[in-house]
Amino acid sequence: MSFSTMRHWLAGGVMVVAVAGAAYAQEDPKLAFEARYAELSSAMLGKDGARVGAILAPDFQSTDIRGDTHTRAESLERMSQIPAEMAELKPVTKVLSVQQSGDTAAVESQMTMHMKRPDESGTEVTLDIAVTANDTWVQRGGAWLLQKTVQKEMSVSKDGEVVFKQAN
Repeated sequence: MSFSTMRHWLAGGVMVVAVAGAAYAQEDPKLAFEARYAELSSAMLGKDGARVGAILAPDFQSTDIRGDTHTRAESLERMSQIPAEMAELKPVTKVLSVQQSGDTAAVESQMTMHMKRPDESGTEVTLDIAVTANDTWVQRGGAWLLQKTVQKEMSVSKDGEVVFKQAN
């Protein structure tokens, strides 16, 4: 897969991130949310629409780095189109901050991925991708559901050199 195709998928919603499940008061919310991000990434890359759908609120909206907004149905459809070779990726999401007020939580996160891929000439390169997002979660039925995610910044480095960077 070409770098430009991969960037399209990343910007287009592959990096939808979510938190679901109970986050108990005695738990560190950052750690609880990070565990859920890992579960969501696994479900997305495995194209498990049922698992991903259970994490997204019915009124879910995603805004990608280009500023394009996608509904829950559109996001699930885009997930089903993820190229099979992306299933090998292992994104890691770090929660930068959590602010909870009642049944709503604002989560700032940063997802990173590292991979080796051939470039346009066939030479293997190392790509490092980082996406920062601001998310709104709502607690319904004892589970945190992603209601809104907005990608705030994306950067892509090729062999340590930044080749793409955009912020909203």
